[in-house]
Amino acid sequence: MPAKSKNVSESTLLSAGTRKLHDIDHPAIDFLLENLELTPRDWGQRFPKHRPFAFFCSYWPEEITMALGWEAFRVLPRGAGVPTRLPTYCCSVARGCLEMGEAGAVEMPAGFAHSCDTIQCLGQIWSSAVNKNTVMFVPPVALGSPKALNYLVAEMENVARRLEKISGRVLNEQSLRSAIVLNNRVRRLVAKLDELRPRLPSPLVAALVRAGQVTPRAAYAHALEELLPILEGWAVDEPERKRVLISGAVLESEKLYELIEDLGGRVVADDSCTGFRHFDRLASEDDDPMRSLAERLILRAPCPCRHRSLEARATYLTELARSRRADAVILVLRKYCDPHAWDAVSVSETLRQANIPVLILELEGASPGERERTRLQAFMESL
Repeated sequence: MPAKSKNVSESTLLSAGTRKLHDIDHPAIDFLLENLELTPRDWGQRFPKHRPFAFFCSYWPEEITMALGWEAFRVLPRGAGVPTRLPTYCCSVARGCLEMGEAGAVEMPAGFAHSCDTIQCLGQIWSSAVNKNTVMFVPPVALGSPKALNYLVAEMENVARRLEKISGRVLNEQSLRSAIVLNNRVRRLVAKLDELRPRLPSPLVAALVRAGQVTPRAAYAHALEELLPILEGWAVDEPERKRVLISGAVLESEKLYELIEDLGGRVVADDSCTGFRHFDRLASEDDDPMRSLAERLILRAPCPCRHRSLEARATYLTELARSRRADAVILVLRKYCDPHAWDAVSVSETLRQANIPVLILELEGASPGERERTRLQAFMESL
């Protein structure tokens, strides 16, 4: 694990919403929180032995890039400006990422998974305006189709051929298996952290989970293995807090988690794209590696951008809320995010029919303002 960076101030660490809740002093936590503050450009300086590869969606097959010698780095927005190549009605996630790209902060090859029309368009813009070494991966929309698995395997093989040309390397099965083993190691560790979530401060868990998407995976696994026994000893039940499940797209900061804690809540399950859903499911380490990766993407927790059945998302969230004994569900809707907006209607109806209170909370960026605070406070008081 690299030595603690001297360029990250104590006030920066405080912004992660962890130290103000509890006095934690551990180098592994410092290491992971500092990684969240790095720009993609700074990332290469902090980890000079790794070649970063940018990706933008949890459906991107990280193992393929890692098997070709890269380290997968998830690009998350830092600003919410409006680049001239995107209209104002695009979500702040796409706007913020392109703003970083045009500023020269993401000087690395990139991979886009077609999750929605906006991200597909962003990938096409990215290849011409930011980096020509950009690859688009198109998973099937209908995951329940009998042809979905074979199509996905073929699409992954096409992606691998394109990445081979960019990397100058040839993908071999052993390297791919090693990448699967490493990522499974990370997913098992994150699953243990997720089990502790109801008994730990929500901003801390959210930060540690998201750090696994921007930290070299071996270093992240080492840090989390060191931390988990400490976190297990530190975890404590707080029965007076309202237990909530949150579901949504990208949440690139801990501000919403901080607000929930400030209002007497606790996030006991996180179905956001940057939460546990990113790490859901293991890939088989014994079968054909490409097929194993494809099967994992098909079987992982459903996303509004993929279709398994009309009831799949609503059923999954209802069962998750019950298993975590959630008092309520907060559906986080990023403004102009059409897939989650469409999804929220049927999901909220099913949850209410199951007598689970629901709040649809729209955010312009990742940080709630006073209007969102008022709505969330009223909702929490009503539970």
